[in-house]
Amino acid sequence: MAPAASTASPSVSLIICTYNRAESLRRTLQTCCDLVIPAGITWELLVVDNNSTDHTKQVCESFAGTLPLRYLFEAKQGLSAARNRGIRESRGEFLVFTDDDVDVDAHFLSTLWQAAVKQPQASLFGGRIIPQWDTPPPRWFVEPSTAALLAGVSVHYDQGEDSRYLERTDIAFFGANMAFRKKALNQPQPFREDLGLSGNIPTRHEETALIRQLLQNGHKAYYVSDALVHHRNCGNRMTERYVRDWFKGAGISEVRINGSDEMARRWLRAPRYLWRRLIESACRYALTRYTRPSAVWLRHEITMARTWGMITEFRRQARMQKVLCSSTSLKT
Repeated sequence: MAPAASTASPSVSLIICTYNRAESLRRTLQTCCDLVIPAGITWELLVVDNNSTDHTKQVCESFAGTLPLRYLFEAKQGLSAARNRGIRESRGEFLVFTDDDVDVDAHFLSTLWQAAVKQPQASLFGGRIIPQWDTPPPRWFVEPSTAALLAGVSVHYDQGEDSRYLERTDIAFFGANMAFRKKALNQPQPFREDLGLSGNIPTRHEETALIRQLLQNGHKAYYVSDALVHHRNCGNRMTERYVRDWFKGAGISEVRINGSDEMARRWLRAPRYLWRRLIESACRYALTRYTRPSAVWLRHEITMARTWGMITEFRRQARMQKVLCSSTSLKT
């Protein structure tokens, strides 16, 4: 059983953000009870309740005395806001993040900590995330030819058995298994709060934006192969509708990260080339869905969904700009 934290400032802060997943969180916290904590370090577990309306608080209270758990309520909706609150409230020098729908390996925390000790040049760390299926997934979801396309959807991250420093071109960690030296997150909002899940709004890439910024600023990322969590995938994640929603959110996030394409000619407030891409990918998807292998039609479906997300975000930004301009003209 994982020991309680001491009264001294902890070495490690484990942060879990949650929203209306009380029973899933209970299972995750139960696996945290089996964490092996190395001698000589102390730790704390922060659960950031992101404005849940279910019995999340009661679940956290049920682990009092079993885990060194602090419950925090963050009223501002959004995963990034919850993560930033966890960072602000943390007392550890090493911050580890995982999700409320994973089973953590008993050595998850200790291997990340040991890597941080042995690799002082690195500022960010992460390990493997293995998908775990509540029900058998459809064949198209897990075929070798499509698995890489859907790694983000199923939350699957595995860079092999060898721990190593990652190149900037590598995919550097998912939120279910990532860690940072706290001193590297020395800004008011390390996670951009216009990115990341917010209630039912499916924006993405908040981890990518932060990690990209850290790498551009000279920080190094280290992959810890023995740091392992299993991500639980429920049935609704294995549908085409969920895939489309996921990549629509990715498209929205891409526009927010990369900014507006000011030089592009517009139609209905979005670049014309995006409308053309949307129509082409939709037609190709329709023509191949039942006649070609899944690797073919799925690529077209992903392009269609991502492009639609980009269009909706361009249109939203244009509406906001129009409202701002109208407000400014009224004031003058």
